[in-house]
Amino acid sequence: MKYTTLLFDADNTLLDFDANEAYSFRAMLKELGEPYTEELFQTYRRLNLELWKRIERQEIEAEAGVNQRFATLMQRYGRKVDGRQWESVYRKYLNKGIQMIPHATEVLEKLKDDYRLYIITNGLEDSQVYRIRESGLEAFFLDMFLSGRIGANKPSKEYFDYVKNHIPGFEAEKTLVIGDSLTSDIQGGYDAGLDTCWFVRDPVGKPGAVMPTYVIHRLPELLEVLGKS
Repeated sequence: MKYTTLLFDADNTLLDFDANEAYSFRAMLKELGEPYTEELFQTYRRLNLELWKRIERQEIEAEAGVNQRFATLMQRYGRKVDGRQWESVYRKYLNKGIQMIPHATEVLEKLKDDYRLYIITNGLEDSQVYRIRESGLEAFFLDMFLSGRIGANKPSKEYFDYVKNHIPGFEAEKTLVIGDSLTSDIQGGYDAGLDTCWFVRDPVGKPGAVMPTYVIHRLPELLEVLGKS
């Protein structure tokens, strides 16, 4: 068996963050009495994606960024809003979103007895802990490495060094990183000297500058990569 330790990203790898994000955004606007438009949501998604790239590059702290994102969004539409209030309402819904990626549970069930499973995730601690626990995912994993607890984000060296130092008997050559983000999971794993498996649901998605060791489009394909099909 080539690998003994599997490091799973959470959002859009095991938990369907895209579905949760869309639901939570609508629910927030409804509670605040604001009209929803698809243009507004797509503008938010682009802004939020760039925000998290800045967080990954350590240009801004996560908590500060998310508390400002809705104020920044509405400024683009000539509106001044309380970013912290909007974030509080949004996170109330986001924190409880436990929509799952198809086949996540059945794949983990087939892996749990033969591999050491860990979660590696960026994101806000209160949100990630609740969602991982309430979805039932926590039962499959030996530990969760949350960027909010560590004080560093993927793909930083500090984050992956922490993970390596807190897994007993860690062996880089027997460890595989599984995640959806090229800039966070795949880049971080590559820089840490680990094999990587890019989970990309878009069938035409292509790697960037860093080439993952494996590419899958559905979680059950991971079983084939590991020789468990």
